[in-house]
Amino acid sequence: MAALIHKRADGTQKLCELSDRPLVIGRLPESDIHVRDTFISRSHASIIHSNNTFIIKDLSSANGTYKNGERVYECHLATGDKIQLGNAVLIFEIDSITGNALLLQVSTTSAASRHSFHSATAATTLPVQTPANV
Repeated sequence: MAALIHKRADGTQKLCELSDRPLVIGRLPESDIHVRDTFISRSHASIIHSNNTFIIKDLSSANGTYKNGERVYECHLATGDKIQLGNAVLIFEIDSITGNALLLQVSTTSAASRHSFHSATAATTLPVQTPANV
């Protein structure tokens, strides 16, 4: 059975077995993929593995799910995709030998630097988020 490995920025990791049930990404400690960020919804997005493809789906999150700088609601994931949830950036990879997926949490950026990054690199800019509009 395929698996997804979440490697956190602090070096810790968690192995999640993939089944028919989506893996939930959120800020709640009991989420399948727990990401510590106040700008991430409790149940922010999910990852589904179906027919040898990985799909990310936004779960009506307050601040949106972004893939490679574009807001997405549901889309396929490919090796090298940058996923942004709140201030967290995760790189998605697929191991070509095992078929397992890897989510590498590379940073937690500030809202101001995230806004500058998107303004400089993509047509879509993100609003600066404050705890009041989470």
